[in-house]
Amino acid sequence: MSTAAGVDTSTTDPTVRRRRAIRGAFFGFLIDSFDIYLPSVALLPAMIYFTQGLDPAQTAVVTGFTLAATLFGRPVGAILFGHLSDRLGRKRVGAIAIYGFSAVTLVIACLPGSEQIGSVAAISLLLLLRFVDGVFLGGEYTAATPMAIEYAKTNRRGLVGGFVQSASTVGYLAIGVFTFLALQVAPAAEIDSPYVQWGWRIPFVVGAILGFVTARYLRKDVEESVIWITAEKAKNPIREMLGKGNIGSFIQVFILMTGVFFMVNMVGSVIPQLIIGRGFTPTQFSLSVIFANIVVPFAYMLSGHLSDRFGRKPILLTAGVLVLVVMTSLFALLGSDVPLPFGLLIAVIFFVQCVNGFTIGTLPSYINERFPTRVRSSGWGIGYSLAVVIPGFFAAYQAGLSSFMPLTLTPVVLLVIAGALIIGSVIASPETRGIDLARADMRGGNAAADANVALETNGTAVPGVVAATDAAAAPGAARQPRDGAAAPTASDA
Repeated sequence: MSTAAGVDTSTTDPTVRRRRAIRGAFFGFLIDSFDIYLPSVALLPAMIYFTQGLDPAQTAVVTGFTLAATLFGRPVGAILFGHLSDRLGRKRVGAIAIYGFSAVTLVIACLPGSEQIGSVAAISLLLLLRFVDGVFLGGEYTAATPMAIEYAKTNRRGLVGGFVQSASTVGYLAIGVFTFLALQVAPAAEIDSPYVQWGWRIPFVVGAILGFVTARYLRKDVEESVIWITAEKAKNPIREMLGKGNIGSFIQVFILMTGVFFMVNMVGSVIPQLIIGRGFTPTQFSLSVIFANIVVPFAYMLSGHLSDRFGRKPILLTAGVLVLVVMTSLFALLGSDVPLPFGLLIAVIFFVQCVNGFTIGTLPSYINERFPTRVRSSGWGIGYSLAVVIPGFFAAYQAGLSSFMPLTLTPVVLLVIAGALIIGSVIASPETRGIDLARADMRGGNAAADANVALETNGTAVPGVVAATDAAAAPGAARQPRDGAAAPTASDA
């Protein structure tokens, strides 16, 4: 291992630095989520552009794997960019990743369709580019989110994490808005309709432009985390993350996120297909996305805020129960033959999205608190994204389950698995609220975390106590770890 030679020499006000870092992480994840769900929302009414000649079942599988291809690329990106983020810095790597997926999104907007090059070639190009897109997307949150968490005040890390994560719904909403507007300008119908030929490209171009702007902001205006600057650097963060000291945390996070991604795939990819399958028009679908998600970002922040008050475990356990009971019931209703007026449809999707947001809102703070600074980006990024692999084959699982039950009800089975994995993994994990992120050893357990929480009042530690939290020291303040290397006690004074 090596010790960081860098010293924080910034003269920028710490509050300004913190706000810029959190803002950069928020907009980075907004564009990240915007890009992820472009095929599920903006491209869905125009899938015939790529799948002309396929039957409805084949088209549904292709649509599912368009999202899955992106998710499969994310672990590759997390491994690559997580290593670079822990070694070279959060903000530089985050900006490179955003530039990367913005460029790929722009290329997708220019793709030819099945009429020009045939369905096989058109679909193959789309899936390949979505995979590459996923690699860069895996790098964005692997770098930017840990930086925001490291900047956050100790007693507000949950809220900050929920705020950053809420960008995913804001991005999803933005897709709905741009898709709705594009459909007004270019209606969707058969292969020759305006939306199918060129209207779907508008949201992709908009996403690419927003990505370039966000990457420039992150690169030019955001300063590196003080915790990272002065922390020890691992020579091989991934090997250390998978070593004896951190492997338990990684396995637990992997199981938790496997459950979460089963849920996310059902919400992000299956719901749109269920809505279209019920006979609602593409315009009604885009409106349902908008109306059902307007207040959902607050579910993320509520979850994070409550985890700051009551702990990460109680909130995550509550979320698991909500997935197991509430979300499965709502999906059973969506997949049934019960008639759903448009207003009731929006209400059902609204509650589904609220449970989705409440479940995910605590994850940024919780997972980043499970790993030390020297491997935090790798632990967060790989633990979060490698778990997409098993749930990523959800379309295949649905196809198998459909041999003995209606295809529209197969998501219920996968959501039961999701809820069980979330609950089981959280029960087996320690509480992390209030833990000192600058501590070299993050495996102190509940007692250390509870001690830190007890010492804090509005983010300030009681003077004179050795176990002061990271809100207690100004940027650059250091303590002497066991090996003699200087390390900070905080970054969010």
